[in-house]
Amino acid sequence: MTFVDQDYRKLKNIIATNMRRYRLRLGLTQEEAAEQAGVTDKFWQRIELKSQVDVPSISTLVKIATVLKVKPHQLLIP
Repeated sequence: MTFVDQDYRKLKNIIATNMRRYRLRLGLTQEEAAEQAGVTDKFWQRIELKSQVDVPSISTLVKIATVLKVKPHQLLIP
């Protein structure tokens, strides 16, 4: 695994952990949060799964943050 791959995976894990934490704080299911963000529930699930490598685009990250009632950069803080 290259340095870039390791950083990418770390970032992905941080996003996944934060999405789940903030979603659960609001009492939302993955399906409810996905619907509000305008993404499929399957896509939301793949983002939250640490074993997957899907990372949302910046525009999708902003939509997710809006649904989770946080600023987008908060999803990137370890």
